[in-house]
Amino acid sequence: MIKINKPAAPQNLTTSGVKQTQEDCAAYENSPEDYRFNDRETYKKVKDVLEKAQYDKCCYCESKYRATSYGVVEHYRPKGAVSKDKEHPGYYWLAYTWDNLLVSCAVCNTSHKKTLFPLVDESARARSHNDDIDNEQPLFINPAIEDPRKHIRFIREDAIHRGDIRGQATIEGLGLMRTDLVEDRRTRLAELETRRDFIELGTKYPEDEEAQEMVKEAQEFLNNAIRPEAEFSSMARAFLAT
Repeated sequence: MIKINKPAAPQNLTTSGVKQTQEDCAAYENSPEDYRFNDRETYKKVKDVLEKAQYDKCCYCESKYRATSYGVVEHYRPKGAVSKDKEHPGYYWLAYTWDNLLVSCAVCNTSHKKTLFPLVDESARARSHNDDIDNEQPLFINPAIEDPRKHIRFIREDAIHRGDIRGQATIEGLGLMRTDLVEDRRTRLAELETRRDFIELGTKYPEDEEAQEMVKEAQEFLNNAIRPEAEFSSMARAFLAT
């Protein structure tokens, strides 16, 4: 995971999104027992803007999902339900709040996070738009508003928490050590190792033009690997810092 620098919210969130939020809050007020959140078509523009800000990477696992999936709009605080709390209506009032929206791959979204949203203190959970979410202490890291690297580091292809409960909860709850994902990171790591070996070998032959061209290409590859748009860039940064 890396920190995501989001631009200003799309205009439809500040117009139709606000209107829909007002309607949802009124519907909940009218009949809390019967209220169910219904999706609208507001998210198309949101998804386009987020994909650009996230470089077409999953907000959680940093995989380049578009080769096999279109990705999904992810609600950090789930909009329609909360796992392990059958009475909770979901954070319907945040469904169109910009800080609550990301794009994730289908595996992170539907196979792992789903409607999970654990808190340090479950009794502090906001249950409607009349409650203050500032009283909550979420366990999952929100890469839209905080730097995940303060909580999660990498030892080679393995995501490791930095001794705190939030890093641990994020890795476990979002499946950041799932087998297929670890294997993909391992493959990327092998590419990084090969280029680093090229550089080490090339420095032994400073007068060899072919060797120096190899060094140049390998260094360019490594420089690109740590850029925010690169797949698994957080792992690459950690590896190349060792």
